[in-house]
Amino acid sequence: MTPLFDRYAIVDWSASNTPTTGKDSIWIAFAEREGAETRLLETANPSTRSAAMAMLRQFFRDSLAENKRVFAGFDFPFGYPAGAAAAIAGTPDWRALWHFLAEAMQDRDDNFSNRFEVTGRLNREALAFAPMYWGRPMHQEVPGLPVARPEPYPTALPEKRLAEQRTAKAQPVWKLAFAGSVGSQAITGIARLEHLRRDPEFAEHVSVWPFETRFADDLGAPIVLAEIYPSLAAIEKGEKSCLDEAQVEGLADIFARFDAEGRFGELLAAPTDLSEAERGSVLTEEGWIAGLGHRLAETAAEEPDAYVAPGSRLNYLRDPAAIYAESFRQIRAETDLSNLPENAHDLAIRLIHACGMPDIVSDLVLSEDAIEAGRAALDRGAPILCDAEMVSHGIISSRLRQQNKIVCRLNDPRTRRIAERESTTRSAAQVDLWNDVMDGAIVAIGNAPTALFRLLERIDEGAARPALIVGLPVGFVGAAESKAELVRDPRGIPFVTLTGRRGGSAMAAAAVNARAQGLE
Repeated sequence: MTPLFDRYAIVDWSASNTPTTGKDSIWIAFAEREGAETRLLETANPSTRSAAMAMLRQFFRDSLAENKRVFAGFDFPFGYPAGAAAAIAGTPDWRALWHFLAEAMQDRDDNFSNRFEVTGRLNREALAFAPMYWGRPMHQEVPGLPVARPEPYPTALPEKRLAEQRTAKAQPVWKLAFAGSVGSQAITGIARLEHLRRDPEFAEHVSVWPFETRFADDLGAPIVLAEIYPSLAAIEKGEKSCLDEAQVEGLADIFARFDAEGRFGELLAAPTDLSEAERGSVLTEEGWIAGLGHRLAETAAEEPDAYVAPGSRLNYLRDPAAIYAESFRQIRAETDLSNLPENAHDLAIRLIHACGMPDIVSDLVLSEDAIEAGRAALDRGAPILCDAEMVSHGIISSRLRQQNKIVCRLNDPRTRRIAERESTTRSAAQVDLWNDVMDGAIVAIGNAPTALFRLLERIDEGAARPALIVGLPVGFVGAAESKAELVRDPRGIPFVTLTGRRGGSAMAAAAVNARAQGLE
């Protein structure tokens, strides 16, 4: 196939309310293709949305003047779940939703926006039958907009789009704040792109994928705007200042190389397994994610065997809920849980699910009050202290109803100094920095035996007492011994552990998730 574009702009958007740079701010990578050669032109980190749009407009302007075609990818949802556009804007059409948000949003040059007021009003009025929006700063009172996801959650509208249902970590557009949220980015981003579409300078040159292009049927516009999801590609931070910077540069390179090889059109084509009804919802309301259903190597040529083109998908179970249900069914069929109290069954199943070994149930040891203590701590908003970043990232924060703070100070500069002074590991050293958060906390240790040993030492020294210890360090040196000490003398603190060498970050996170959500 012939390449589709000459230039590429990949945008990591931000809904920050103040000018911001660095991590969790706006990053833009600009790339170019000439024949089979691709190159990164520039990576920018504008501090405001206005500055970002000015930069993009100039890039589009220069490209039009040079007769260069542009693909511009933005990492926020371009649509809402089916039915939402009609409820919010009166018409089941993405254009009506974009028009509504552009008119309702006030997004100043200093990054201050009224997005929480807009969504609170929608919850009170247009969405009164299904107040879907949630998530706001604790200090900011907004009528109709709750801090946490309400329970029970409304069901009159879908929580997720079809695309998000196929993307394991994608968050719903209704979630406006906290870890992984995309709702605020969608609102501010859609409003900005709608103003771009209305601008007489660009109106005749811009097309929105997949709505106006009908997936890959009509990609003739000089500028094509599309929704992207950086986590579809396995891109690491490397030497970049933050993962955001690495991801925009990585995706710009991936898309440019796919295009140079004549394969980019396949990433923009309609998934072959969408039903007619699903295709209709995607093209009129929901939108789609460029590349969803494909494996993206860091470069297109680097891993050709991993690329899966439309119509070539293998026969395997894809639905996340069905995968979980079948996993838990098999675990129950293969595991004897009769020696555990009934309220610990969810915990055991989660731990087995995290490691794939049903026989660990015979090594599982927990205090009589561990399950109740963990749930009570989560319900009162206690922090969760983790010995490793892998533990903290494994905890499903969206299921923490009190938005419990997840703390890992492994990379705190003070941790390294303590470790060097005490000739110990950083995992153990950071325990000395938990004084301000340890009282009544849940401690989840899934990596370093030294961290568990140091925790027990600190308690012996009179430090504040956590509500629960999840002691699951793994390894050959100290793992079995540290857990044996916890079982021998838990210092009167409820605990969960696995005797012997086995454990790990995934299991420690799973233990917390079991308390937060059971097997949901």
